[in-house]
This record gives sequence, structure tokens and C-alpha cells, in this order.
Amino acid sequence: MGGDEVGAGAGGARVYVVTVVAEGPVSGPVAGAVDGGVVRFVLGARRMYTPEGALSWLREQAHRVADGLDPDPYAPWLPAARPDSAPGAGVLVAVAPYVPDVPTALRNWCDDHRQQGAALRRLVAGERLVVGAADHSGRYTLTAEPTTVVARRRCGAPRHRWWPFRPWRRSGRHARTGTTEGGER
Repeated sequence: MGGDEVGAGAGGARVYVVTVVAEGPVSGPVAGAVDGGVVRFVLGARRMYTPEGALSWLREQAHRVADGLDPDPYAPWLPAARPDSAPGAGVLVAVAPYVPDVPTALRNWCDDHRQQGAALRRLVAGERLVVGAADHSGRYTLTAEPTTVVARRRCGAPRHRWWPFRPWRRSGRHARTGTTEGGER
């Protein structure tokens, strides 16, 4: 390697690319729709540098998606069905028991310590992690992809970089002493 690579060991540094994607059917002509009206939308993407950080970010996103699909019925931002009723009362309705419940599936994944431990072991081992849930409105997928990044220095690049702007060289005065090159003030 000759000391020219920056990263953890000979293989480089491991980076985890984490994404949250929603896919769902649309009605009518929509730009970007494939497979007869299915649109894919990236809700979030990020690079994380530890498997714990990647898993934590995925949990946060799972809660964000679950809360967006199934908010608290008394959330103040939900419109009230009647002026005298509580916010959200009558606006949100329960789905039939046979309909898949994406928010509950995502929340259960977040709260299950055995699944979280298994997910962390997969990431530490360098395996890809995919968590998905689907219902009548679409499919929601959370993914963590471990990748190895190797950065090389440019040929002839110095090992240490100094701050390129040195005001005392431009003005002819030293910044610390206030003297010129000849030692005068």
C-alpha cells in the first residue's frame, strides 16, 4: 500500500449508505412512473460511519414514516371533524383487521430487541440490511448498504496540508510579532 491510502486497514474505511424509499401506485399520467403507474420516491438518504449509527438512523426514519402514516389521533395539527370535537377525532379511521398495517410493522421492528440485535450483527458482518413493509398505499423500504471506501492521495501531494492563506506573507509583516522581514516595526 505504501502509505498512500487513507482508511481503516488495507481494505479502506467502511461506510454505511442508508436510505428510506416509498413506492406506490399513482392514478393518471405522472412523470417518472414505471410499471403501469408506480412511483419511487426517496424519503431520505445518508452516509453513516458506524453500524450503530446506521441502525439508529433507520429506527428514527421508521418512526418518522410510521408517524406520518398513522399519526396520534389527538395531534393538534389534525383537523377536527366538528368544531366542538378534539383534533383528529373522526378524521382518522381504523382499517380492517385483514389490511396490512405498515406503521405497526415498522414500530414493532424498532421495539424488537432481538431483531435490532440481528440487524446490528448483519451490519457488523458487512451484510446488506433491508427492512420493508407494504399495504394498499404502497411499499416502504429501509436499507443499509455497507460499502468500503478507499481514498488515494494524488501523486506528489504533501502528507500534511497547511492553511494556504498566510496574511503575513502578503503584507510583509509577521502576524505574531508585527515586525517586517528585516526586524523593523
